Amino acid sequence: MPESPAPTPLDLALGARAALARERERLNAINVYPVADGDTGSNMLATADAVVRALREGPADPARAAGDAALLGARGNSGTILSAMVRALATGLADGPVDGAAVASALTAAAEAGYRAVPEPVEGTMLTVARALGASAEGADARAAVASALEGARAALAATPGQLAVLDEAGVVDAGAAGLVALVEGALAALDGERFPDEAPAAVEIEAHVHDPTSRYRYCIGFVVRGAEPDALRAAALGWGDSVVVVGDRELARVHVHADDPARVLAAAGAMGAVTGEAVSDMRAQIAERHGGAAPAGGVAIVYDSTADLPTPERASWRMVPLTVAFGTDELRDYVDLDADAFYARLTRDPHHPTTSQPSPGAFAAVYRELLEDHEHVLSIHISSKLSGTLASATAAAAEFPGRVTVVDSLSVSMPLALSLVRVQEALDRGVDPAEAPAIIADLRARSACLFSVSTLEFLQRGGRIGRAQALLGGVLGVHPILAVEDGEVVPALKVRGRDNVLPALVGEMVRRSAPYAEVDVAIAHASDPARAAELEALVREARGGIRSVRTLTLGAVVGAHAGPGALGLGYVGVD
Repeated sequence: MPESPAPTPLDLALGARAALARERERLNAINVYPVADGDTGSNMLATADAVVRALREGPADPARAAGDAALLGARGNSGTILSAMVRALATGLADGPVDGAAVASALTAAAEAGYRAVPEPVEGTMLTVARALGASAEGADARAAVASALEGARAALAATPGQLAVLDEAGVVDAGAAGLVALVEGALAALDGERFPDEAPAAVEIEAHVHDPTSRYRYCIGFVVRGAEPDALRAAALGWGDSVVVVGDRELARVHVHADDPARVLAAAGAMGAVTGEAVSDMRAQIAERHGGAAPAGGVAIVYDSTADLPTPERASWRMVPLTVAFGTDELRDYVDLDADAFYARLTRDPHHPTTSQPSPGAFAAVYRELLEDHEHVLSIHISSKLSGTLASATAAAAEFPGRVTVVDSLSVSMPLALSLVRVQEALDRGVDPAEAPAIIADLRARSACLFSVSTLEFLQRGGRIGRAQALLGGVLGVHPILAVEDGEVVPALKVRGRDNVLPALVGEMVRRSAPYAEVDVAIAHASDPARAAELEALVREARGGIRSVRTLTLGAVVGAHAGPGALGLGYVGVD
């Protein structure tokens, strides 16, 4: 028998689209991150279908046609990120022989393009799986490279629940990552000689812009720009709002951003290039429509402050109110104007020692007012009143909404505060009355611990947050203090000689304190040192069983201003 002809770019695109079409409903069903809006499969399929339509016309430059079509047809964050990957992949395979090395290089470039498109990449998503595709591709020919890449991607997909708590809690893998695996499965089938009919998928009504709980803005805005530099667009978009994704080049770029003033955004973009394809959605209206006009999440919203070190709210009904850090006269909102990496970089070069301040009552009142439009009640849970005046500001603001806002002093900060928010939400999901939140927090505090090490006590001392740990000042050179937060203040726990003994000491103390609990949820926090945090996690997992979950936090600007560079924390909450 004569050998089957090599598949064309259209054949590969048809195979990828067919596989994604089969998986669409499942992907929509398991779509829980960043919000359970049930459209990841549909958005990715719309992007793939746009590529098929372009290649069907037999363009002179298939790579450019596929890349532009993906960008113009992209829907939602998943589709927009996918379009960045498609453009890079098509460009990487456009010239020269398509052998195993070319495939591996193109897949690596596609992953890099996906990461570049998102200012704050999150692991455990389609980005992680894209990187695994490039890293796993090997073999002399294209088929071998794609097959090995797919094997690595499947392994990375299976690991996504361990990287995102919301996936672990829902018992699912990431939908965007699963969609990427499906696309590669379809392409591999085409490489193996299977041919797919050019039948468009059933029409699906797609929300081009859906609510993202990481955003504090009202409108989701998407558009295409021609004639603007992508880097300049990205820099400008970061000033317009958040949830920024920018894909493309000077000839054609797609922008996705959340902001409060669509007219201002479109005018600013129009000054940089020719804007077309504008789409604007009111995310608050979408929330109400999705819930039939009723308040979501049982009618109870949660407000917390930035010292929980959760810059990305885990529910649409959560809001973070930032504290402020100042370098001299330059005041910046924690996680809003200044992310953790930028803070620690500035800490090393700015002559001013950073100071922090609590949010104003007005900042809390604005958030309460917005949430109470759609929710019956607000729980406002905050950093210990012994460490910050944040609770006082929240309490003053709550007085404007009698009976509708409950303010709770967590008497904690960072790791245990973040874990407590999750536990309180679980209780609300079970139908617990919000009036019981103070008792729940008190119970969680009794079953938790917050331990941390610092390179120096200077930052705690300057900030006045050192509490009874003042006794550790003036210690012997080479002694590293292990501190704890107990009853809402910083207290001494251990003195450790030598930096190499800090991690074992943290773990040993955590194991000792958590011994009464068969299961614990663990949180690790670091001052922009993910490698040391990973080392700490490995030691914790080795030291005790019954670890139900582990989440890793980066200490933000406000907590970092008091803990200082080199700080490392370990916390837990015992499971009932």
